[in-house]
Amino acid sequence: MDWNKTKTMFIIVFLILDIFLFVQFSRQYSDSKIEQLKEDPSLEDRLKEAEITYNISFPSESIKVQYISAKTKKFTEKEIKELVNQTVTIGPNKTSLFSTFKKPEKLNSSFDPIQLETFISENMLYGNQYKYWEYDKDKNVIIFYQTYEDKQFFKNDSGQLVLILNDKNEVVSYKQTILEKMEKRGGEKALPIMTAIGNLYAKNMIFAKSEVVKAELGYYTLIPQTESQMLVPTWHFVVKHGKVADDLFVNAIDGRVIPKNDKETETETGTETEILE
Repeated sequence: MDWNKTKTMFIIVFLILDIFLFVQFSRQYSDSKIEQLKEDPSLEDRLKEAEITYNISFPSESIKVQYISAKTKKFTEKEIKELVNQTVTIGPNKTSLFSTFKKPEKLNSSFDPIQLETFISENMLYGNQYKYWEYDKDKNVIIFYQTYEDKQFFKNDSGQLVLILNDKNEVVSYKQTILEKMEKRGGEKALPIMTAIGNLYAKNMIFAKSEVVKAELGYYTLIPQTESQMLVPTWHFVVKHGKVADDLFVNAIDGRVIPKNDKETETETGTETEILE
């Protein structure tokens, strides 16, 4: 018996067997991947199936975001002397002020945001630092929130300006708070918009047949305190479902959904986000 020929034949047989097993494994792996894709479709497919649409612009490249620390400003008697035709009172701890106009100020009946922002810039201290948020019909007030580098501080009681109207929709008074001494901290890539939308959908905060009509980056209070705050970059979405429009928020760094009417520290996980110095 020629041992060399036998050895060669064994090698060839095992080589063929290895090739056969590899091909079988590859086919099974491909089939399993196809089944996985069928069972776990892409986010876009799931949103399409739920008839959820999004009429928003997507950034062409990744966005860098940073935390912000800020201090609550204390108003001074010298500052309020700049306000004319108003009776101004500085609140407790000097961190807020309340002012009444000596004569009610007329507004455009449409409550146009640009005209309103012009009005507060001309009549309030640091008015150009605020951006229109909403008209609360039930309370008959117009709410503005402070901005930093064109990004708004969402629902922040320490950076807020509220116009109080009479039954003729004239401004009779207002109350104001503001943050100062902003400092940027850290630096990370923002969570992609689609991922944030997916997180909202997973938490059942976007319903079937809804439309995402607005997406913008701003800041939400991470650590609310009397004297200082830590603000986290946050995605703000406006989602329409029928005639109802909801404001929804997602932490733009770790992707956590911020519950309605809750602060960032009261999210489901309750974990703290590490702040990079």
